[in-house]
Amino acid sequence: MSELARSVGRERSQVSRMLHALQRGGLVEQNAESRAYRLSWSLLILAAGAGDTPLLHAARPVLQTLVSRKGEVALLSVQQGNRSLTVLREESHQSLRAGGWVGRSSPMHCTASGRALLFDSDDALVEELTANDLTAPMSALAAPATLSELLERLRAERARGYAVASEEAEAGLTSVGVPVRDRNDSIIAVVNVSGPTSRLVHRVEDIAKPLKSASAAIRRNIGLPAPQRRHGRWPAWGGRAN
Repeated sequence: MSELARSVGRERSQVSRMLHALQRGGLVEQNAESRAYRLSWSLLILAAGAGDTPLLHAARPVLQTLVSRKGEVALLSVQQGNRSLTVLREESHQSLRAGGWVGRSSPMHCTASGRALLFDSDDALVEELTANDLTAPMSALAAPATLSELLERLRAERARGYAVASEEAEAGLTSVGVPVRDRNDSIIAVVNVSGPTSRLVHRVEDIAKPLKSASAAIRRNIGLPAPQRRHGRWPAWGGRAN
């Protein structure tokens, strides 16, 4: 806060009031440890029409290729507080498609994207991030009902490298999610494919393999020059324009 006040030439109290207002509106976030502020994903989503972040640039062509190969909706999600937030969606041509619109946030304990975001979290952090949602009543009976049940699912999903949520967040919905890591091997997002349970429940492994390849492709693309559109589409899979 002091650094921002010096940068803009305003009193610290003025900047404090502005930041608190922006934080209440969900436009900035404050790190609990460092006390530093950053722009929130909600603001970045609002600004997506003006210019995408490097992560969205890196992911868009990969998700488009994933949709063309698997025929289902592909999503990119990030962690925002104790929720999984959808920041990018590529549509399929199926008449019956999954939910998960851009800007929607979901609990972390009962979604493929949320649990994949928890892969590097220890048990104490998992409990902290999911405690409120675990106590809330769920209409989908397949969602984990206790912390121990959630931790058991996480251990199995970490071992195989992907998370699966079937009939957990929504009746009739199945999702498969794989973490996306940066150059420092930290989880920065999750790429997932979602669709009706009737189509996906017997194709989980078939979906998981290209999702892992998609995760690796996004990691490679981060930091590359922004791709250029050609014929109304983005370059496929690798993210570079020829």
